[in-house]
Amino acid sequence: MYMVSITKFPVSKGKEVGKRFIEASKKFPPDRTIDKQILRMAARIVGDEVVSITISEVKEGKFQEAFQRSHEIQMFYSDIEGMKFDVQPYLSGVESFPLVGLEMPSE
Repeated sequence: MYMVSITKFPVSKGKEVGKRFIEASKKFPPDRTIDKQILRMAARIVGDEVVSITISEVKEGKFQEAFQRSHEIQMFYSDIEGMKFDVQPYLSGVESFPLVGLEMPSE
């Protein structure tokens, strides 16, 4: 299972959010017992917003812990005006193919 976290904020808040990201990185270091970071952060500007994403692979049986931790991190940014968050879980191909009675083909 993968978790994709999407964060949006006004372009005008970029420096403030960047500084907070540095603080959050120290306060919430990666916990490899819960998940593995696939993409630490990628960002782009869409109109007047910055849209950033992170992707992690959640360890077996650790979804609840990973989901809660992602919300704890998001709450660390909650006082910044205009912040928006969305955490989306995704099944891998290996996990999702059996739902329709198939097996994921090998590469």
